[in-house]
Amino acid sequence: MQSYLDQKYYAAIYLRLSMEDGDFSGSGEKKESNSIANQRKLIEDYLKHHPEIVSYQEFCDDGYTGTNFDRPDFQRMIALVKQNKINCIIVKDLSRFGREYIEMGRYVEKIFPALGVRFIAINDNYDSALAQDTGSEIIIPFKNLINDSYCRDISIKVRSNLEIRRRNGEFVGTHVVYGYKRSDENKNQLVIDQEAAAVVQSIFRMKVDGFSPSQIAEKLNKDGVLSPYEYKRHHGDRFRSGFKRQVQCEWSPVSIYRILKNEMYTGTLVQGKTSTPNYKIKDRTTKDKEEWIRTENAHDAIIPPATFDLVQKLMLEDTRSASGDDSVHLFSGKIFCQDCQSSMTRKRTKSAGKEYVYFICTANKQDRFVCSHHSVKEQAVYDTVLAVIRAYVALALDLEQALSSINDMSWESREIERIQVKIQRQEEIIEHNKQMKAMIYDDFKSEVISLEEYNIFKAEFDKNIRDAKKAIARLNSSRNQVSAGLTEQQGFLAQFRQYENIQELSRRVVVNFVERIEISENKEICVFLNNTDQFQTIQDYLSDYHAQLSASKVVSFTGKEVG
Repeated sequence: MQSYLDQKYYAAIYLRLSMEDGDFSGSGEKKESNSIANQRKLIEDYLKHHPEIVSYQEFCDDGYTGTNFDRPDFQRMIALVKQNKINCIIVKDLSRFGREYIEMGRYVEKIFPALGVRFIAINDNYDSALAQDTGSEIIIPFKNLINDSYCRDISIKVRSNLEIRRRNGEFVGTHVVYGYKRSDENKNQLVIDQEAAAVVQSIFRMKVDGFSPSQIAEKLNKDGVLSPYEYKRHHGDRFRSGFKRQVQCEWSPVSIYRILKNEMYTGTLVQGKTSTPNYKIKDRTTKDKEEWIRTENAHDAIIPPATFDLVQKLMLEDTRSASGDDSVHLFSGKIFCQDCQSSMTRKRTKSAGKEYVYFICTANKQDRFVCSHHSVKEQAVYDTVLAVIRAYVALALDLEQALSSINDMSWESREIERIQVKIQRQEEIIEHNKQMKAMIYDDFKSEVISLEEYNIFKAEFDKNIRDAKKAIARLNSSRNQVSAGLTEQQGFLAQFRQYENIQELSRRVVVNFVERIEISENKEICVFLNNTDQFQTIQDYLSDYHAQLSASKVVSFTGKEVG
């Protein structure tokens, strides 16, 4: 015992405080027992009674969790220990040093003894210089385990609380998506930031008009529009990004792509995309999309769901613009060979001073034996599509007039119910196939079926699940188209009025009306339009209505028809 009194110790005073440790009271104020000032005073009082210890330097990690040791001041302290400048470490108690059981044991039982470092935890009555005499080395592992367990329990409670709040539609994220801001009345509610929202709307408009993410980014930079990072910084937000590489961050194709893919702009709150395996591991991993927590109508929409669905569809199509063009051509990503289903390539040729534009089959261009030669003039496609759209609009207006004479928006309500039933059926298919996968796995583990049979069955059930999810996506898109009219207090067919006297095509008109165009070998042009299912259900609805009207008519006893 006398040997440690004869030695001079140069001590590091280590202080730590964090919310994760539960060191904050419900009112948001720090508990006095663990405050930094209290820890410092306790250690200073201790040093007054230990003249062999000289305070070398204080290290403080205020706001850092004890579940790992990747803390700035802690690492600086260990660096000085390794340089032999510090040979003693003093903390208020073991939980201030750390709450991770395995690492705590490694430092206290291996690293510090190997480096000749005296470790003192005052409130736990632990002093490594006296441990063997007092027997406290036996108690320390248990205390570390209790601290570790406490941290685990806190982590579980925090995760559970966040999960409940997410499912209740509360925004609990750290960063607000560009275009929104926190409500002044409720920090867990998002409201539209009008200035940024206008930029988001222009980005979606440009995409519908045929601009690529690169072209959109270039235009925004040219117009001097602040990028999301610069916009937040300009408005005083403490926003950090790992993507910042320049003094002035500009718009990039990646940032445009992220905005175009973000469902938050439709009013749907999407949270819980990433998580950590447990409280000891801080690296976040992306969860499967099915595990994300989605709350529809959680905040006001910047982009109508129907427009968002349209843009998602466009982003899956081949819409590369030709070199030197500002945007894609009218029928980019829409025109295909009817025989081999390959896309058609747009070509330009000049002859006798005139320019001719036509489409040819991509497969035939690459290998003439794969498909026969298909060729059609762009003007022929243009004229056909315009004529089909005119007829389509005329039909829509006729149907709208027929519906308005019955009951405004009555079809919309019935159609949404019909689509919802179909969605529910697809969800049941998904759940059934998931259950079947679990059953065949049990059969495989019980050796009822072989591995080969298991793989065959699993592949079939996986395919059924994928097909059902695709069907749900299509049905949701149809529902968004129909419900848009209800939201704006107008019928689904009212949107076609603006095209009543259409004289020419634009990229916006094509993507809103045309699903795909197919060209046959004999130059026949087949135009497939969007929303044809809705048109058919409207016609069926009208037929049902008139049939019910006829059936309701009865002849009274006077012989006169009433009803």
